[in-house]
This record gives sequence, C-alpha cells and structure tokens, in this order.
Amino acid sequence: MEFRDFTCGKDDDGRRLDRILRIFLKDKSLGQIYKLIRKGLIRVNHNKTKPELHIKEGDLISIASFLLENTDGYDNPDIKKSASPSGDLQIVFQNQHLLVINKPYGRSVHGSEKDSASGLDKEVLFYYEKNIKASKEASLAFRPGPLHRLDRNTSGLLVFSLSLEGAKWFSDSIKNHTVQKKYLGLAEGKLEQSEIWEDSIKDSEQNAENSEGFYTVTRAQTDEGKKAVTIAKPLAYVLLDKREFTLVEYTIKTGRKHQIRLQSQLHKHPLAGDKAYGGKGCGELKREYYLHAYSLSFPKDNPLELPLEVKSPLPKDFKELLSECELSNCEMSSCEIENLGL
Repeated sequence: MEFRDFTCGKDDDGRRLDRILRIFLKDKSLGQIYKLIRKGLIRVNHNKTKPELHIKEGDLISIASFLLENTDGYDNPDIKKSASPSGDLQIVFQNQHLLVINKPYGRSVHGSEKDSASGLDKEVLFYYEKNIKASKEASLAFRPGPLHRLDRNTSGLLVFSLSLEGAKWFSDSIKNHTVQKKYLGLAEGKLEQSEIWEDSIKDSEQNAENSEGFYTVTRAQTDEGKKAVTIAKPLAYVLLDKREFTLVEYTIKTGRKHQIRLQSQLHKHPLAGDKAYGGKGCGELKREYYLHAYSLSFPKDNPLELPLEVKSPLPKDFKELLSECELSNCEMSSCEIENLGL
C-alpha cells in the first residue's frame, strides 16, 4: 500500500495527532479518523499509533494515499472553496510571527453566514499559502488567524498570526495589557477634556428581537457584566451642518465587544452616525460611523522583535471628511497631523 509522508514542523509540536489529521481529512468524522488509525492506514514514524498521541517537531505522519485522492492532501481545501481573493491586502507590518494589515471599512473579518469566503481571514489564508508557507519550515496544523477583532465598519490595524509562538505571545500580551491599542473616532458633541470611562457591560437582551438588525451590548450591573475601561482624549473640534463633533483618540485598557461604541453612548458622546448606539449623524457622513484603529504599541525588547509602535494613517474618506472642515482647538502637533494623513 502506498503512503504519503508529511513532516511535522515547529508549530505542530505538542498538538494531538487527531487534530492535525482533521486538516487533511475534512470529510472524515473523528470516529472515522480513529478507525483509520487503528487499522494502520495512518502511522507516525512508520509505526501504528493512537489518536491522542502528541506530535513532536520532526515526526513523520504517513497517510494511505487513497485517503487523499479527493482532498489534495497538503493543499488547503479552504483555499479551493473560497472565492478568488481580491489581492488588495494592505500590509502594514510583517515578520515570521505576525502579520498586521490595514482593514478597510465595510470588510468583515470572518465574512457573512451566506458568504464566509468574503472574510479577510480567507484573504490572509490565501496570502499565507501562496507567499509564506513555502518559504518557511512547513507546519501541518498551523493556519493563520485573527488575534483580536474589529467590527465590520471599523477600519484600521488588525493582527493575524503567522506562527504558533506569535499567536501565543500576542494573546497573552492582550490579556496582560502589555499591548496598547489606540483608535481615532468622530464623536457627536464637544468633549471638553480627557476622560477615563469605566463601565460594566454585557450582551443586550434585545438582540434576538432587534428589528434594525443590530447586534448590541449594554450597560450591566457590576456583578453580571465585564469591566470596560477607555481613555477618551479630545484632539480637535469639527463643525458639520452647524453641529459640533469631536475628533477623539480612544485608548482601550480592556478589549470588550463594541466597547468604544457603547461607552461613547453612555458618556454622552456617541460616534457620529452610529444609530445602534444613539448616534444621529448628519448629511456629510458617508459611513455608518467613523472609528479607525490607528496605533498598536508593543513592549520594548519583546521576544517577537516587533517595533515599539505600528501606525495606520486615516483612510481616504475619513481624511477627506476632516479636510473639508475647519479643525479648531487642535491639540495635535504638525508631525502628528502629518502621521494621521491630514
């Protein structure tokens, strides 16, 4: 019987055999995979083995060739099922561990229920398969994925893993609050001074009945919600349709779902146009709301050799909206304004 051999890489080390096999045999249930292993149709280092075996770097997994005839083996079936990628990934930073892209407004990270292939995760997967995988030490089980979330209509910096080490370090750093994330947003009203917002938030009980189709979160009692902390700093004031707005820098100390959007509403400065959270907007606004993740700061001497800060200038439509208005009481230096693309 003929077998196809696959060598395990660094990012496979410590993973269970049955979990790795699901990458190759997506049409098989775990029960079917267990049976194939027991029959010796799947082996490790040429020996019969058990499904719960933890793989080590350098191990050789052998799979009976006939099992791979309809799956193309090493090729990723998710790529073959997805629509043709747009090829317009805006890469801000990349090394062997992390990929930081500039997420456009209106693009979903995971796509929709009807069209999952439209997600940026599939776009990054295609980029990884075609441009990175062949040039690095092969990993059988590793797939790049988003390490945090941005709403579909929030633009800016989004981080994907390119190694297991990178994924673990970034996730741990987010939990330990050693990675700092900053956003720029256009808020309604005049935020007079910097404020620290601390609230307890939870999923809204009205989501299932929401006739507007919005998924929202709401304020909670301290003992039933999760703590959300945001620093809101006014940068400049904007006049649109004879109404005052504030260009705000948001520094988030926690990463809760819809954190900035809900807290902006709770503290009387909803994002301009954000109807799900009390925003009214005006005729000049072309987006549902204006929020851009523009800065990621990393600790000095981090093990992934990341720079101290990665930035993303304001998108063209956001910049054009501000350029058509007079900014007053601007607290930004000329260098800061240039970095924002204004």
